[in-house]
Amino acid sequence: MKRRSGLQHRVLVVALSWLGTAVWAPGAARSDEPPRAHLGVQLRGVAGPAVLHAVQELGGEQNTLDGFGAAFEFALGTMVGENLALNMDLLVAYSGAADYGVLQDTLFTAIHLGAGVTYWFMPANVFVAGSIGAARSSIEGNPVRIDIEVPTSDPSEIGLGAHLALGKQWWVSRRVGLGAALSLLSSIASNPDGGADTDRIVLGGMLGFCVTLH
Repeated sequence: MKRRSGLQHRVLVVALSWLGTAVWAPGAARSDEPPRAHLGVQLRGVAGPAVLHAVQELGGEQNTLDGFGAAFEFALGTMVGENLALNMDLLVAYSGAADYGVLQDTLFTAIHLGAGVTYWFMPANVFVAGSIGAARSSIEGNPVRIDIEVPTSDPSEIGLGAHLALGKQWWVSRRVGLGAALSLLSSIASNPDGGADTDRIVLGGMLGFCVTLH
């Protein structure tokens, strides 16, 4: 009986030792892994609801346009430092809006293509990004019933645009981060069709879902 009891005790000790190794070993392995970092080429995408505002002098009067819609942002870049990336970004925003000049039931579109930087604050995985580039906006709609024929679209020329973004992400794998981002857009461009070479000023904002791939 004593021999059987001793054997059972040894079996129990071995089983508990194996169980402890199975539970703690993965945790120890994870603790030895290097911290996740942003490396190499990265692609960031943001999509979400947006607001757009435009102001321009039309016929000697300040005409404004405000609308609620959606925006999409894509940034492609490469890390050049421990937390710094150089990137190109494209932002497209659109909204249904109120009447603008002689157009009603309008669709307002703003496009920004720029070059800039992204800086990551690690290990918080928070980023700030900014770019300067070319911008253009267009307003399309139905002309108000007047005695003369008017165009159904009013695009601006290519002007100067600026884009700022602030975001927070959480790692879901070594190559993928998910989170949210706030983007701000501004631009100024000449619009000779809308007025006598007056400038159209555009401001916009988006709060959306953000994903970064490495």
